Amino acid sequence: MSSLIACIIVIAAVMACLYVVVTNVNSQEADKAFISATAIQLKELNTEDKKVINFAEKPTIVVFFTSWCPYCNEDAPKVVSLYDKYKDRLNVYGINLIKRDDPAEVRNYVNQYGITYPVLLDETQEVYDYFGGQGFPAMYFVNSRGELIDEIIGSTDLETMEESVNSLMDNYN
Repeated sequence: MSSLIACIIVIAAVMACLYVVVTNVNSQEADKAFISATAIQLKELNTEDKKVINFAEKPTIVVFFTSWCPYCNEDAPKVVSLYDKYKDRLNVYGINLIKRDDPAEVRNYVNQYGITYPVLLDETQEVYDYFGGQGFPAMYFVNSRGELIDEIIGSTDLETMEESVNSLMDNYN
């Protein structure tokens, strides 16, 4: 009798695990569709004009950062280098969580690193949370359908960033 109960418990546990896995996969697929179907619109740092991130235009990198994050400061020159190298074939958007930062410090950060790609402000943290809100810096590589091709959370070397850029360009359409 006790082996029957143990067997039932194991089967129930396996079924519960399968349910969680299937639910997570379906949730991730729904998130991809949501990104591709929704325009991400945020204010630009310097002009405060609304800017729409259009994934269908070019392969797109979205970089979440704060000015006070040491790893963001470490990666900023690498992201600028990537942008300068690929700007004709790639969109890069820096997104700052302004409610966790100071506008003057963000402007200093942009000037210090010579950032010329658009820097947008996530005033409510909704876009950051949507992408997973896992830390800083966070780079997301998005194809024309709004699907995440790759992500890099935390600081990394330029070679790893370039590998992700190349993968994004290979999987853009």
